[in-house]
Amino acid sequence: MVQPESAHTAALIQRILGLTNSPQSVPFYRKAIKKLGEGIVEEEYGELRYRMHSGTLKDPAKYFTALLQTRLSTAKGELPSELDNGVAPASDPSHEVQRRQSGSLVSSPNSFPNQQSHSSPFVRDLFTELEPITRKGAPVRESDTMTFPYSAKSIPWTTFIGPDFFTLSTNKAKSDRVMAKFRVLGGHVTEVPLIRGRLFPKDEERGILTVEEARILGAMESLWVDQGCQYSRFGNGAVSCHCHVPVRSLARLLGWESFGGRDLAYLKRKAINLKMKAYYLELDAVEELKRAGLKGYGFTLIDGFELIDKTRHRLEQTTFRVSFSDPFSRQLLARRVVSRPKEMLKLRSELAFVLRLYLEPILIGRGIGRDHSIELLNLIRVLNLPNAGWHRFKSRRKAIFARAIQELQGMKTSDGRAMDVELRQGLNRADLVLVGRLLPREGLKE
Repeated sequence: MVQPESAHTAALIQRILGLTNSPQSVPFYRKAIKKLGEGIVEEEYGELRYRMHSGTLKDPAKYFTALLQTRLSTAKGELPSELDNGVAPASDPSHEVQRRQSGSLVSSPNSFPNQQSHSSPFVRDLFTELEPITRKGAPVRESDTMTFPYSAKSIPWTTFIGPDFFTLSTNKAKSDRVMAKFRVLGGHVTEVPLIRGRLFPKDEERGILTVEEARILGAMESLWVDQGCQYSRFGNGAVSCHCHVPVRSLARLLGWESFGGRDLAYLKRKAINLKMKAYYLELDAVEELKRAGLKGYGFTLIDGFELIDKTRHRLEQTTFRVSFSDPFSRQLLARRVVSRPKEMLKLRSELAFVLRLYLEPILIGRGIGRDHSIELLNLIRVLNLPNAGWHRFKSRRKAIFARAIQELQGMKTSDGRAMDVELRQGLNRADLVLVGRLLPREGLKE
C-alpha cells in the first residue's frame, strides 16, 4: 500500500518546482526526500536558491538534480559518475557539486583527518556501536590508559553528538522529539527520531540538556585527556572512560574568571544533570535499521558521578569522579571523534555554540572555499530552536543570528582553518540566508 504524501513533503516539492520548473522530475524529488529525509533536501533547496540569486546558474533543474544525485550516491557509499542520471559534464556549474561533495570520499589520508577518518564507516555500524552494554555487576577485566592518547591541545568531541542533542536555556520543555542527524564516512547523513529527556518513550520527563551542559561535557572530556585517557573494561564487554573533575578546574575551562560558593554549587548541579537527563533513539522508525533488527536505545552521556567535598585554605575544593556512559566511552576508545578547539567551551552565545556544531562538519565535508547556505527560517527548524517571538520577524532574526555569528568569527578548527560566516539577502525577500565557508590556513595555498 502506498503511503500518502505528507503535506510538508507536498509543499516542499511545490517550492522546488517553483525554481526548477521541471514537473517531470517530481518522481525523482519524491525518491530523494524518501531516501535522504526532508531536512537534507531542504538544505540543498536553500543552496539552489542562493545560487540562483547569485546569478551563476544556467540550468537550475539540472543543478538541483546534481545536488540530490550526489547526496544519493554518497548515501550508497558510491562516487557520483558523470554518466549517472542528470549529472552534468564539467563545463556545467552543477559539475562543481560533484567535485565539492565527492571530494570528502576521495581525499588523501591527510585531508581533514579528524573529520573523515574518525567516523563510523556505515550507518548500521554506527548504531551497532551505540548499543549500550549495562555492567550488571560485571567485574573489571582491565584498567589502563589509551596507548595513543588524544592531544591535550583540543577536545575529542564524539561524532554522534551534534546540535540535536542540546537545547537553549529558554526551552521550558522537559522532553521532546526531534529528528537527529548522524553522519558516517563519505558524508552520508541519516535522520533518526531522538526523544530528548526520556530514557524510554513512556519514561517520566527528566529534562533536556542545554548548551551550557554541553560545554561542561566538553570540559570533562578535556580533563579526561589531561589525565591520560583512563578507561576500564568489564567482563561482559562494557567499557567506561573515567576521570577526576575538580570543580575549580571545570570553571576555569569554561572561561569563568571569578567564582564563589554559589557559582560552584550551580556548576555542580549542572554537571549532575549530565547523568540524570537521558535520550532514546527510535531506530525502528528508519527502514534500513528496522530491517537490521534494531528497535531503539535509551542512554545517558554519563553513568557514574561521585562527589567529594573538601575545604583547603578556606576554599571549596570539590572534586567529581566521572564515568562516561558505555556508548559514549566506546566511541572515545574507537576514536569516533572530531577535534574541537578548547576555545569553543568559552562561547557565551548558546546559538553560536549550536551553530558551530551544525556548521563545522558540513563545511569540512564541502572543502576549502565551498559555500554552504541556508535560509534562517529553515535553519531555526534544522537546529530545533525552541519557539520564540523573534522567529516571526526578519529584522529580529537578522539581529539574533548576527550576534551569534559575530562570536564565531575568527574561531578556527583544530587544524587552523577559519570559518567565515555571514548573512546575505537571498532570492526570498522575506528572509535572509546564512552562508558559511572554510578558509585556508594563513600562509598556505590549499
